[in-house]
Amino acid sequence: MANASFNEIYQALKERILAGRYSVKMRLPIEDELIEEFHSSRYAVRKAIAQLAADGLVYSVKGRGVVLLEHTPQTQQFNLALNNLNGLQSLNAERHLDYRTDVVSFQRRIVDQALSAQTAFEVGIPVYAIQRVRVVDGVRAVLDINYFNAQRIPELTQEIAEQSIYRHFQKNGLKIAVVKRMLRVETATPLDYQLLALGTNNCVGNMISIAFNDQGRQIEYTESHFIPNEFNFNELIRN
Repeated sequence: MANASFNEIYQALKERILAGRYSVKMRLPIEDELIEEFHSSRYAVRKAIAQLAADGLVYSVKGRGVVLLEHTPQTQQFNLALNNLNGLQSLNAERHLDYRTDVVSFQRRIVDQALSAQTAFEVGIPVYAIQRVRVVDGVRAVLDINYFNAQRIPELTQEIAEQSIYRHFQKNGLKIAVVKRMLRVETATPLDYQLLALGTNNCVGNMISIAFNDQGRQIEYTESHFIPNEFNFNELIRN
């Protein structure tokens, strides 16, 4: 590999770690070996390792190098960081799950008083109101209830909603500067029972996300209802 970028190094090392290539020694190769292998700068290698550490895959120990944290498929699957801005679509790319999105409802609405109270959008503005079911490894695991300010985002279609809305934003130059999130447990609604594989559960996890662009304007309000025993939302704590 010639002149590999930070992201190429990161993706290659991550794939090797998850495949168990370094599990015997439980350490990554030293920086000089990685620089030589990827024909890259020390900065790019260190940045890639820092991203692996942020993912909870490695940990730098003075005098011992970069050690691997033990992991199993159970600790990776359905294990999402609360600070991830890329959306659930990244599950498929990074963890090789069988993943699809079914769009249940796609419409434009004008925000009324009730919807304004729920979403914090101003009364009278147009929004895209979308309901999507995320099917992960054959399980109807997540119901996304999205509202996007139609005046401040690139035009959406149902076809885009079936793929990745955030990727569509990136391609069209929309910068998401801040996402505020709140996680709570709620009684399951009739819509949850209808669209999710709740089994014996009578409640759902609800991750509420409010996103702002780089001008400080709210562009999104989303509720992600998920089966409580299928997902672990986490924040990595380092000492």
